[in-house]
Amino acid sequence: MRLSSLLFTAALAAASLTTSHAHAIDVYVNGVKATGLKGVNLQNCSVKFDALGNLHVISPGYRVITDKAGKPIRVTGSSDFGNVKAKAAKPTSRYVLLYRPNPKVSFTFTIFVNNKKFREIALSTGPFTVDLTGALHRGSNVIRVVGKPVGTAPATGGESDVSRLIVLQGSERADGTFVAKRPAVWELVRAAIDRKPIDRSSTLLVQ
Repeated sequence: MRLSSLLFTAALAAASLTTSHAHAIDVYVNGVKATGLKGVNLQNCSVKFDALGNLHVISPGYRVITDKAGKPIRVTGSSDFGNVKAKAAKPTSRYVLLYRPNPKVSFTFTIFVNNKKFREIALSTGPFTVDLTGALHRGSNVIRVVGKPVGTAPATGGESDVSRLIVLQGSERADGTFVAKRPAVWELVRAAIDRKPIDRSSTLLVQ
């Protein structure tokens, strides 16, 4: 049983969790006997009862301090459940990000993947392909692109003159060669005539 906020008093456990004078339920904190402690508040813990009815409080951030005779004196530390995050499953496919610029498109881009800055693209940045897999996890991912126009649009630039950001899914051969699947799983296009800044977020479903 997981409690998001547990206010646990060992004195109450010792008094109220007693079925009879012959058999008192014991209390353990992270495997250390803590029966008899008083005035102890523990937060964000997992709680379970064993086959004998004893109560176990589990949150490795806490430590029971005992005296030389093994009698519990106090509890130190704090709950670590708030800092524990489930490890996201790694993608089973590979993903790459391609940038295909056009000299007639005067835009800079900043790319964020799952709220972390992944790449900055200046006007002078040439075409590139970069592995994106390490920044992704299986399931829903968020790609955010912040784009800013620079200067004025070239006089010869038109709607067909575009820069592209593309994400391709694929697999890796034994020799390390990346084999892409088509069509692209994500794409953003800016044309030479586009002069408004953008701040666009979209969901990328990753296998």
